[in-house]
Amino acid sequence: MKIKTFIIGVLVILAVYSLGGWGFSELFNFSEKKTDALWISGIINTINIVAAFLITEFTIKKEAKQFMRIFFTGMGIRILLLLIAIISILKFTSADQFTFIVSLFILYVLYQIWEIWLINSYLRKE
Repeated sequence: MKIKTFIIGVLVILAVYSLGGWGFSELFNFSEKKTDALWISGIINTINIVAAFLITEFTIKKEAKQFMRIFFTGMGIRILLLLIAIISILKFTSADQFTFIVSLFILYVLYQIWEIWLINSYLRKE
């Protein structure tokens, strides 16, 4: 897969997320806790998608059985670490919990769509 395409896609998604978050925060006069929640969820999800890209990049040219084993093991580890991060943030920070969960979910879905599109576009070329 092309790293340039990945980086451009992540930057576009982050730009849309940031502009949307800024728009909502201005429109609804978000408190500092809600704004912090937006930033934290953006950071966590971006780290998650970079890890996904690295795992995919490492495994994409392997045999199907090995690809599936490594890819899904990596996905399980990523989800476990994401769950630990979510629980830690909800427990130990003052970020608004509802805003954090909703923004985390929205950005996660956007990144997953991007990840699926990248993998499918790579597989179509082969």
